Amino acid sequence: MKKQNSTTLRKRIGRLLLLGLIVSGCGIAPAHAQKDAARTIEILAVNDMHAAIDNFPRFGFMVDSLRAIYPDLLLISGGDNQTGNPVNDQYPEKGLPMIELMNAMKFDLSAIGNHEFDSKPEGLANNLKKAGFEFICANIKTKDAGKYPIKPYKSFKMANGLNITFVSLLDLNDGGIPDSHPDNVKEFTFNDPYKTAGEYLFLKDKSDVLVFLNHMGFENDVKLTGQLPAGKVDLIIGGHSHTKVDKEQIHNGILITQAERKLKYATLIKLTVQPNGKIEKSMQLLTVGNKGKERADIREMVNKYNDAPSLKEKIATATDDFKSYEEVGFLMIDALRASTGTDIALINPGGVRIDHLAKGAVTVMDVYSMDPFGNEIVVFKLSGREIKALLTQAYKFDEYLPIYPSGMRSLYLLDENNEVKDIILFTEKGMPLDMSKKYSVSMNGYMASVYKYEHEDPGTGLFRVAADSMIEYLKELQTIPSYRFEKRVELIR
Repeated sequence: MKKQNSTTLRKRIGRLLLLGLIVSGCGIAPAHAQKDAARTIEILAVNDMHAAIDNFPRFGFMVDSLRAIYPDLLLISGGDNQTGNPVNDQYPEKGLPMIELMNAMKFDLSAIGNHEFDSKPEGLANNLKKAGFEFICANIKTKDAGKYPIKPYKSFKMANGLNITFVSLLDLNDGGIPDSHPDNVKEFTFNDPYKTAGEYLFLKDKSDVLVFLNHMGFENDVKLTGQLPAGKVDLIIGGHSHTKVDKEQIHNGILITQAERKLKYATLIKLTVQPNGKIEKSMQLLTVGNKGKERADIREMVNKYNDAPSLKEKIATATDDFKSYEEVGFLMIDALRASTGTDIALINPGGVRIDHLAKGAVTVMDVYSMDPFGNEIVVFKLSGREIKALLTQAYKFDEYLPIYPSGMRSLYLLDENNEVKDIILFTEKGMPLDMSKKYSVSMNGYMASVYKYEHEDPGTGLFRVAADSMIEYLKELQTIPSYRFEKRVELIR
């Protein structure tokens, strides 16, 4: 019996000695020794994925490959996971495919982007509930935190002992809300993101690394760095502006990253904390796309989502390629005008979500790709003067992009700062629009809700979704003419 115990003891000692050799050979230092050595946090960040589910199989393979190298890799999203693919947007539980794919990929955290609200309050609540990761936003408030469990920040304790904290800020438009239909955000209030930033700098005292995970746009992130005290924030992972940051951008000592949109890219970020607390920062923009080796189980999920026969129905044929947002927008707005019988129809530039449409078969999916929002059609009686006021206010609200019209043409006269000096309106035949005459004008419900200009008629909702009306229009039209040389808007500086 003693001999058996002795043999067992020798075997245990041998295993411990062997484990020690393996650990030392792999360069893994004991936990107590790591505090005296440089320690690194690796982050893989994406933003504005906009339901690009077809890139997920490739992305899954990349993430698994990186996790094999960096076992504690944090997978982070800068928001706007939703909206942009009818397979996801028209799913019975709107947005759920993206949530399930992100769960399968084991995302660690996501910012709230303005398009997270496109699922409407109940849809957002459902997506938050089913997500296996947390959403954060510091400048959003709700009375029902149980229904909308959005926290201001999230901290992670890494295996090497480092603490990293993420805080998130969401951009607001001139109306004081994110770029979403007001009805989608009615259960929330929003605070100024720049003022909010200062309220969370205390977290740096509790963390080795403080990161702002923002959905504000690259230029606004740069603006924010100029307002932050030196040494408080180490990194900003951005989104919203779809900016491709392919080389290190350091502003006020803060690294700013962003990976364009639709999972074309992902950013690998490394933050190395030296024993004296100094942080070395680096980034590498990686190409994702949909070419190359894939993760099999993610491919299976995507194939299942894509098996949606109703979206593949052919409804018309395009006689030419559409090669710009403007051309696609003109088609959309002509459809709206025809389906409503109004004198004029208008669409905001942000309401046109694709910049190309191939010659040939046009499907239901194509229409929902152009307009994924499900906005109701609203009709107004507006004078020429009121239409001009709408276009003037909308130009700045839409970040200096013009409205796309049908039934009229517009000439924008701009100053050296790109501000509107005047807008001259014409009929389709080139005659000046009558400033006193009342015209019937159709537009989507988002425009009807967010543009603030003087007008008498409050508008009448038609209880019809703009995209559905376009589908009906194209089914009747059958053959879509070319818009290649169509010019309705001119900007003169």
